[in-house]
Amino acid sequence: MPHPVIALVLSVTSTLVTAPAPELSVRYEQPGSRSAEEARRLLKDSGVLKTRLRLPERVEVVAQDCDTPAARWNYDKRRITLCYSLVDKVRDTIKGISETEETGDHAEEHRMDGALSVLFHHQLGHALTTLNGLPDSDAQADQFAALALAADAPKHVVAAAEARHLLAGHAGIDHLSGMEESAAFACLLYGTDPAKYGPIAKGGWVPPERAPSCSGEYAKVKSAIGDKVVKVGS
Repeated sequence: MPHPVIALVLSVTSTLVTAPAPELSVRYEQPGSRSAEEARRLLKDSGVLKTRLRLPERVEVVAQDCDTPAARWNYDKRRITLCYSLVDKVRDTIKGISETEETGDHAEEHRMDGALSVLFHHQLGHALTTLNGLPDSDAQADQFAALALAADAPKHVVAAAEARHLLAGHAGIDHLSGMEESAAFACLLYGTDPAKYGPIAKGGWVPPERAPSCSGEYAKVKSAIGDKVVKVGS
């Protein structure tokens, strides 16, 4: 029979190992307009507002009406906010691009799901950055976002790279603007599995001269922060 102290240690250790990870809760506030209602529907139908990652603390996600189109992470409240007006702006932009290219409804829906996944995972990246005590920046959040998105939603990886590339030249779209940032993000996604995510390189969303180095870039980022991007149960 084990010594009482040893038994206590084993019991505590078992409790720590099996304790559930802090949850990510999602709340959709009542929209105040028809466009906001459509934005809420898009968010719900996309199914992107979720994660299978172990979070350092409980995080709340709130979709709501806002004065300005934005997405943001509030460290003090441990809250990610996604504004319906930003979703609406992204939808209008994606729709315009898809109509110009005559790609059809399926491609438009695919791109929209990718864009929403990027918006959410970028904010989740800010959450993972700050909750792990690291200096916050958009670049650091993007690194967490790429690793998290690949782990959470592999079916959205190619669409996310494409959507961000298409939106990179459009100002005023939170965390999706900027060609250099878009290429760096796509490179990390591509680098997770170049064979599986070949369309990212084929589509030109990563510059051809950079594509061969993406596996190395991904490995470097994973070595630095990969221990903080872990699925529940792993």
